[in-house]
Amino acid sequence: MDLVKGILIPAGWDLHGNIVKLAIATGDEQEYLIENHHKIEKLKNLLRQEVVVSGLIRDMKEYKTIKVASIRQKET
Repeated sequence: MDLVKGILIPAGWDLHGNIVKLAIATGDEQEYLIENHHKIEKLKNLLRQEVVVSGLIRDMKEYKTIKVASIRQKET
């Protein structure tokens, strides 16, 4: 499992302005698109908060993705 720390951000919207994709933006300016689309509704309550994500990272040509195994709000 890989570990990513960053801020949960919107990454895609439908025609009505609803968020349909989420990503993790890290401190080193990387972005990881969340693959688990079925989890997006559950994760929206963490939008714009610092999170710690464990999962499987895949490096595509244009972007990186993460298949989330667990996600939690980062403790300060």
